[in-house]
Amino acid sequence: MAKYTMDINEALSSAEIIVLAVPAQKLRSVISDVSPSNIPIVVNLAKGIEINSGKRMSQVIHEIWTGIPPKNITSLSGPNFSFEIARKMPAATVIGGKDESILKGLQDVFLTDYFRMYYTTDLLGVELGGSVKNVLAVGAGISDGLGFGDSSKSSLVVRGVSELIRFGMVLGGKKETFYGLSGMGDLIATSFSKLSRNRWAGEEIGKGKSKEEIEELTNQVVEGLYTVKSVYSLKETLNIDMPITTAIYNIVYQHKPPKEELQKLMRRPTKKES
Repeated sequence: MAKYTMDINEALSSAEIIVLAVPAQKLRSVISDVSPSNIPIVVNLAKGIEINSGKRMSQVIHEIWTGIPPKNITSLSGPNFSFEIARKMPAATVIGGKDESILKGLQDVFLTDYFRMYYTTDLLGVELGGSVKNVLAVGAGISDGLGFGDSSKSSLVVRGVSELIRFGMVLGGKKETFYGLSGMGDLIATSFSKLSRNRWAGEEIGKGKSKEEIEELTNQVVEGLYTVKSVYSLKETLNIDMPITTAIYNIVYQHKPPKEELQKLMRRPTKKES
C-alpha cells in the first residue's frame, strides 16, 4: 500500500528507490537539506545543467549525497509529458546509469502496459540530450511566435540535432544516445507539442515577451530558459560551434530581436551537410 507524506525526511528514511522530480536549478538546495539514512537507488527526472557549476544532475547528486555510490545514481529522460502519462497514454522512455543490474531492476519497477522503459549505460548522453533539447525547443517556439511555418521549425530542429550531437560527443556522450528517446525523441515531442512549456516560452518570446515577463506569467519552471545559459557557457568554454544555441542565447539573454537572429542563421556561409 502506498504511503503519502509531506515530510521529506520521513520519505527518505527507509526508501530503497528515491525519485527526484525537482527543477534542475533547485536540485542542489533541496537535497542539501536532507540525507538518506540508507544507500538507496536514485532516479533523477530533472532535465538541465546547473548554471553556476556547469554540472549535470547526477554530478550534483553525487556531490551532495556523498554516501551514495555513482552506480546507484540514474537519470530518466524521454518524450514524456506528465499530462499524458497520468492518463495512461502509451509512451517510452530511457534510463541512464552505470550499473546494468540496477538499470534492469528499475525497468521491472517502472514497466507497465502503457509505459515502456529502455536503459543505457551512457548516463552522460541521456542527461545532455534531455538538457540541450530544452534549449532547442525554446528556439522552435520562437519560430512559432514569429509566425514561421513547419518547414522553418523542422529545419531548425534537425540542424539542432547536429548541434546536440556535436556538443554531446565533445563531452563524452555516444551518438546513438542522442538519436534515441532522450535526444531526438524528446526534442521532437518538446518542439511540436502544445503541452511543452519550453516551446510555449519560446513562442511568447517570439511574440515579443522577455524571459522575465514569461516567468511572471507562469508558476511552473521553464527549464529551457535557464539551460540556454548553462549550455551557452559550456560551449563557449569548450569552443564548440553551435550557431542555433548562440542565436537563442542572444535572444533570451541579450534581448536581440528574434527575427534578426534567425535570419542571421540563414545567412551563414554555405557548407556541406554534416
